[in-house]
Amino acid sequence: MARWQPSERNARYRKRRNAGFPSVVSEGDSWFDYPFYKNTIDLIDDAELFAHHRLEASGDTVKGMIGTAAAVNNLRTIIEHERPICVLFSGGGNDLAAAATKLFCLATEPPDCLDGVEMTALFDRLAASYADMIGAIGPIAPIFAHGYDYFAPSAAPVKFVGIETGIGPWIFPSMIAIGLQDEALRRAVAHILVDRFNDMLRALAATHPLDFVHIDLRGTLDIDADWQNEIHPTRPGFRKVASALQAKVVNRLPGLLSERLAARLGPAGGAA
Repeated sequence: MARWQPSERNARYRKRRNAGFPSVVSEGDSWFDYPFYKNTIDLIDDAELFAHHRLEASGDTVKGMIGTAAAVNNLRTIIEHERPICVLFSGGGNDLAAAATKLFCLATEPPDCLDGVEMTALFDRLAASYADMIGAIGPIAPIFAHGYDYFAPSAAPVKFVGIETGIGPWIFPSMIAIGLQDEALRRAVAHILVDRFNDMLRALAATHPLDFVHIDLRGTLDIDADWQNEIHPTRPGFRKVASALQAKVVNRLPGLLSERLAARLGPAGGAA
């Protein structure tokens, strides 16, 4: 089962921290806090590599987590106190879902099905919030943030043990409301949104190479088999996501920490 109880999460964190495990702070949305079965952070926690200080909550938005000065300062305060070796961040999907009613247009070509003004405004807001987070937190601990994988807009709601919960769908209704009836066209439009989001994160990583790492998950999930609904993976899907994210952190973090130290020491650090 998912570890959604704060008491259990905190107990696991304290036990690991007391045992000498390096601290990692995670903040994010339902990809880190899906309550119906083990999610990304639950599964990485099972690997027993880190002590996980968990802040994430299902339904959280970038706007709510890092979209205001107060939110960024609050996160910075936690990072300063915990002094993690890195921060894991998951966000953007709920912001996209919230903007869905304004994003889509009726057209025959995928690029024309997206309102350029609304899409630019959305991604500008997201990029600005991420940049604020990087500026405030990146110098303290490097941030690893994932993009989302290609998904198929669908009418499927969230289910728990096969029972519909009444949660979702998010993207599909707005597409249908505007008249996008063709499934292939809806998938192509969603494909553009996923690419645009990952392009935004990649640009931030290029601008802040020592403070921010983009984890590109595109191609990790089978679009027809690994999604429980249009924005949440299945159990096997989450295992794939967790494996990919963990591998990126484990492979990149040691070198990144060395690069950050070398940058801080500067030329004087190599003097005899």
